[in-house]
Amino acid sequence: MLTRYMGMTPKSQSYLFTFGLALTLLGMMLTDMWLPMVAGAIILAGLTVEAWIRVAHIIPMHEEMRSMQKQIRKLQSEIRTLEYDE
Repeated sequence: MLTRYMGMTPKSQSYLFTFGLALTLLGMMLTDMWLPMVAGAIILAGLTVEAWIRVAHIIPMHEEMRSMQKQIRKLQSEIRTLEYDE
C-alpha cells in the first residue's frame, strides 16, 4: 500500500481518507442504507490507519535511516583515509 498513491503527498492522503471515513460514517448514521456502506467504512478505516501510521512513523524513520547512512558513509571514508595514511 505504500507506493499505491504517488500523486498526492502522504499527509494529504491521510486527510482525504479521514474525510472520506467521516463522510461514510455520517452517511451510515443519516440514511437507512447504512448496511451497504459498512464495507466502504471498513476499507476507508484501513486506509486511514495506514496513511496516518505512514505519516507519523514510517516517513520519519526513512528520513532518519537516510541520515544515518550518510553518517556511516562519511565515517567509512574517514576510516579509509586513516588506513591509507598509516
